[in-house]
Amino acid sequence: QEVFSRWYGDLEVTFEDPKLYTAHLSNIYGDGSIREKDSRKSTFLRANQLWHSDSTMFQAPARISFLSAHAVAPVGGETEWADMQAAWEALPAKRKKELERLVLEHDFQKSRRVSKYEFDDEERKRWPPLLHPLVRVHEETGRKALYIGSQAARVIGWPLQKGQALIKELLEFATQERFIYTHHWSVHDFMIWDNRRVNHRGRPWDEEKYPRDLRRTNVMGEIPTMCDGIPVDEYEWAQKHHSVSKLAGT
Repeated sequence: QEVFSRWYGDLEVTFEDPKLYTAHLSNIYGDGSIREKDSRKSTFLRANQLWHSDSTMFQAPARISFLSAHAVAPVGGETEWADMQAAWEALPAKRKKELERLVLEHDFQKSRRVSKYEFDDEERKRWPPLLHPLVRVHEETGRKALYIGSQAARVIGWPLQKGQALIKELLEFATQERFIYTHHWSVHDFMIWDNRRVNHRGRPWDEEKYPRDLRRTNVMGEIPTMCDGIPVDEYEWAQKHHSVSKLAGT
């Protein structure tokens, strides 16, 4: 999986080990036994059941993700993807104009608190909040997409509650059934997606009864979404730096 993923670019390291590139998104130990539901790792991974785009804790978030199935639950445990580009394009023109230059603070800790996972001091220093545009311009296509999710904490320059209400409104709009694909896993399935266009989430399953073992690799982002507090038009940046043809060549 790592060899294949590298055809698309350099890989991100995992959260747990900076020497590893494959994240084990599972509820099992190395010997195959099921991990305790209230363990620290299980609590951390349970936040993946919220809508998100990978690696918003980086200034240049992950471009492409790869997920392979090694063990699946017979009931539950699906993965869903929501098309944030289609959601953006479905908004009225007036609404788009209101949203286009807004900036969000993304806080990795926010989504983890929902699943009752608390960062330690080292993790807080390692993953501070970062700014990203609410509307992201795809570096290869020039098309726009909503860039929101469970880690979006507030709208810069807005009162906290007003900003949180907007994030909630847009996320509910973008995750309507018409924008969602739900995948029911079989062993050996291999899914690829573009984090610049879609959000995703895992679905719950009986973690104490059924093993579920999915393994993910992420291709690093190349372009920061913000520069000096201003959203970057990633398509224009890529055109200027000849990255579009480079990326297409991979």
